[in-house]
This record gives sequence, structure tokens and C-alpha cells, in this order.
Amino acid sequence: MSNHNGGIGRILKYAGSRSTLTQEQLADRLHVSTSLVAKFETNRLIPRSDTARQLDAVFDSGDLFQGSVADVRAYAGGAAFIRPWLDDEQRATMIRSFELAVVPGLFQTEEYARAILGDAGTRVPDLDAAVAARIARAEVLHRAERPCRLFAVLDEAVLRRPVGGPQVMAGQLHAIVRACALPNVSVTVVPASVGGYPGLNGPLALATVDGRTVAFLDDPLDGRVVEDPDRVAALDEVWEAIREYALPARPSLELLTEAAESWS
Repeated sequence: MSNHNGGIGRILKYAGSRSTLTQEQLADRLHVSTSLVAKFETNRLIPRSDTARQLDAVFDSGDLFQGSVADVRAYAGGAAFIRPWLDDEQRATMIRSFELAVVPGLFQTEEYARAILGDAGTRVPDLDAAVAARIARAEVLHRAERPCRLFAVLDEAVLRRPVGGPQVMAGQLHAIVRACALPNVSVTVVPASVGGYPGLNGPLALATVDGRTVAFLDDPLDGRVVEDPDRVAALDEVWEAIREYALPARPSLELLTEAAESWS
């Protein structure tokens, strides 16, 4: 996996050395910050698909960057079982997600993802590649054409668990608060005062892809994509039942903001 991820940084540095563009000028052409370009060069982040297209245009490199980015997403930071779901996720027009214990992958900051992947007992052969691949998943929310609509429900425990420590948690929760300002993102929270509810059975996600709905269930060993219409319909009912226990949008945002400030 490191060969795939390392390739993007090496290609970008080589392309830069063959051109007259400074890092600042490249950032200006891509409409991003110089720090973001530096993260691309050091493989801390994977360029979004539209950024990869711009890189190919700037360096007249055909589809070199686009192909490299696609390879990273296919091979970096994910076991084989999750790859079909990641493909569905990137093509989805709507995702409904519930998380009981951790921040959904589509919201995770680099620091939070590193803490989860590096310190949570999971076996990750290439941590940098895994983190970069996870962060790149959020592109689906920001794509220029038809950004994915995301409805996320979080248990309040997600906001209170000190993953990575106070600084990481503060940054992560503030990132979720900022994401709530996007017109295609909705986040609600099931408060700790709720007793037993269907969400205690575990996390789930549903994606609308090409007019059909598929689901993903995760567990400590692996995960599975669910496509059988009857099982998907049952999981749809579970997700709707979970949502009934969540606070409305405004109180949820207030709770998220309070939790973020409590870690600062």
C-alpha cells in the first residue's frame, strides 16, 4: 500500500521539479493553500478527484494524477471487505449513518483518524496511507456536481470519548460543527439521557446509489455490505427508529458546540 500512496508525493515532487512553478504558484493554480500542497507532497493527504484533474491539467500529465489517486483509494488503508462499500459511498447521492462509539469516517480529521487507526488495536500495515485514504473519503460531500446528502446520527458517547486526547477531540468536534453549515449535511445527536434504544445494537450506514439502497454493517473483525432488499428494508426501519431518539437539528448543534468547547 505504501507504494501506491508514496507514488503521489513522488510524482508531484518530480513534476514540480520539471516545471517553473513554485509551491505557492501551484497552490494558487489549484485554488488551495500551500500547506495543503505540502501535505500532498508528503503523502499526508490524498488529492481530491477534482484536484487530481487540475494537477494533470497544470502539468499536462494526461491522467497520471487521477490514476494514482484512484489506486490509493482502491488499495490504501482498507481491507478487501470494505472496498465495495467505499465504492458505493463515493457514488452515493445520499448516505444515512449512525455511529454509537466513534466519529463517522466521512467527518474524521487527520488527527482523529490517526488516533483511531493507530491506537485502537486495529492492524494497519501503513498508517499514513490508511489515514490519507480515510480523509479522502470526505470528497463525496464536497464534489462540485451533486455533492452527497449526508444524514448522520451520533450517540452522545461519541462526543465524550477522549479519542487522541482533548486537543484532538476539540479539533474533531469543531470540524463536525463546521460541517453542519454545509447545505447537504445534517447531524443529530442521541442524548445520554436516553436509555435503551435500537442504536445500542451497533452502527450502520445506508447509501443510495443509482436509485437503489445498500447498507454496511461493521464489527470488530470485519464488515459486510448488505444488498438483499428485504434485509436493507429492515435496516432502513432500524435507522428510522434510531433517528426518532435523536434531538432536533438545532439542539443537536448546540450539544455538539458545547461538547467541542468542553475539550478546548
